[in-house]
Amino acid sequence: MDLTKQIADFVVGTSYGAIPTKALDVAKTAIIDALGVTLAGSQENSARICGALIREEGAKSESTVIGQGFKSSPALAAFVNGTAAHALDYDHSLPRLGQPTAALVPATLPLAEALGASGRDWLEAYVIGFEVTAKLARSNPQHMSKGGWHSTGTLGSLGATAAGAKLLKLDSNAVQMALGIASSMACGIVSNFGSMTKPLHAGLASRNGVLAAKLAQNGFTANSQLLERANGFFDVFSRGLPFDPAPVNDFGTSFDLGERGIRIKPYPCGGLTHSAVDALLEMRAKHRITPDAVDRICAGVTSQTYGYILRHNPETGIQGKFSMPYILARALVDGRLGLDSFTDKAVKETAVRKLAEKVQMELDIELSEDKEDSQPSRVTIQLKDGRSFSHRVDYPKGGRQVPLSPEEIRDKFVECARRAITEESTNRVLAYLRDVQDLDSLDCL
Repeated sequence: MDLTKQIADFVVGTSYGAIPTKALDVAKTAIIDALGVTLAGSQENSARICGALIREEGAKSESTVIGQGFKSSPALAAFVNGTAAHALDYDHSLPRLGQPTAALVPATLPLAEALGASGRDWLEAYVIGFEVTAKLARSNPQHMSKGGWHSTGTLGSLGATAAGAKLLKLDSNAVQMALGIASSMACGIVSNFGSMTKPLHAGLASRNGVLAAKLAQNGFTANSQLLERANGFFDVFSRGLPFDPAPVNDFGTSFDLGERGIRIKPYPCGGLTHSAVDALLEMRAKHRITPDAVDRICAGVTSQTYGYILRHNPETGIQGKFSMPYILARALVDGRLGLDSFTDKAVKETAVRKLAEKVQMELDIELSEDKEDSQPSRVTIQLKDGRSFSHRVDYPKGGRQVPLSPEEIRDKFVECARRAITEESTNRVLAYLRDVQDLDSLDCL
């Protein structure tokens, strides 16, 4: 299988007019969600540290570093913006297959801005990059769950490169070179979840996409069959794991954005916890459960969740995003989870920490992700008066089975954007993004 050439031909041969309306509509929603969380994430320490370092580099001022008041080169702006996009773990996902847009929008927006590209050009490149990431993820679904690689950093580098190559109008041979270059730049290790380095994976993938595409544009070479050959990308990153060619054979004939969509996160924490949060909040409301009535809580989860939700006694807000005990305790106390739920101060609240001691996460062998998009959890709450309630959720809120309403999507954008810009600017940016395909340039953003 000539996978690298297959992707390159898709990148070069796909035009805006060939993209289905449904895929374009979902793409606009994805971009709105991504820019919202990037604006909010730009105020986090991880993004501020990266921004301060990049400002010191004094690169040519071509591309906006979102929320930080200065411009840099496309590659360096992509690096900071990608880190910001993933800093809060609030960016949307492919069910069980990672968070592609955290690398795509931060890579394509700075490059499109520097090139003077139109909104239509940007939207086209985003869709192409998304399709590359999504189809490769579906072809190699155990890349994260058994390989230990964070697909936002690994596969995300390839998607961002494809999108960057489209904006630069590279030919098929140059796209193959770019993908080969990006393959040697890609990385991201799951054990860094719960630290600043997790969002750094997205920042590096964004930078990789811009840099690899621009290197190829300037004649830099790589192996033209890097993805499929022995000791190539998939052989190295997914050694011994199955690769299904069916999804990649559909390049250009089906679009995952329109047919499978995305899952927009309603909570700013690890997505694998969300079905448990949904189950707990539903029981809290239905049975009017209060924290002081609880004897213990058990969250039964799949093997993937059990392996990734690593933090049990979080000391920081970032760690709290990957701690099932803290997340469920906080949700029960407040009846919600928001950006303010995951500050360093919030995770140290005595009442929540005491309740978290009553929460256990256990591997439930009856739960499996055998249905597409499923991410099941079963939560059981034992009360001090002897009553017990249990609820299972297979499809967390935000995906195509239980979608967020347009109002919820807008409210999330506003909540996030207002952390970095004024209400007037928030409304203006949202209006532009809703009709991004009509923009002659992206300067207005």
